[in-house]
Amino acid sequence: MPFHVELRQGFRRASAFNLDEETLLRTVLEPWQRGGPLELGDQEWDPQESTLQILEGPELEAPDLAVGRGWHNAERSAQDATARLLERIAAQAASVAVMAQSPAARRAVVELLERVGVQVGDWEALRARILAGATSPDLGVGAVILVSEGPDPDQSWLFEAGLALGALGGRAIVAQLGDLATPPQLGDLGVIRLDPEQPASIDALVERLRQAVGRVGKKTG
Repeated sequence: MPFHVELRQGFRRASAFNLDEETLLRTVLEPWQRGGPLELGDQEWDPQESTLQILEGPELEAPDLAVGRGWHNAERSAQDATARLLERIAAQAASVAVMAQSPAARRAVVELLERVGVQVGDWEALRARILAGATSPDLGVGAVILVSEGPDPDQSWLFEAGLALGALGGRAIVAQLGDLATPPQLGDLGVIRLDPEQPASIDALVERLRQAVGRVGKKTG
């Protein structure tokens, strides 16, 4: 079902109706999550000074929107989805995608992230948004970990790593899993050596993620 949005700031008010999820995400939720500004009703809004409400319900027809009664009718037929949607976008912004040279390496890093309380995002979805031209604040994840396993990765992995580094900058963390040498192409990028059995290694990753994402869950053991 579509979404209906209202923003309030003092005596100012603006509404939008019948938004699909992608439009809501791009025009309202993502700007709101990163602190704005966002535009609605030909006005600019500051999330720090505004109140947001999002309703999810049946599409409103033209008669429902006439004579300024659109929001009243939306409240009668739709459910408040504000908290759920804001929690979801906040979780996505704090999640970490993993792009590894092998499925085994990805599993090892995903398990490590889950141990320290970090939500794991979807690299393929992130990749699609990068290729579609999304800018850094709109990529849907807080960071990406690029996992190397040796000094000679194939060209396709290097291309993917370059894609992530170009899109996320300092929020793309290069990690080396295992004892082999780091690929020379990545040697100047502050590569982290990951060993799931070494607490110091895990602490170093958590600190890098905290710098990139802003908040990381505590270790659970």
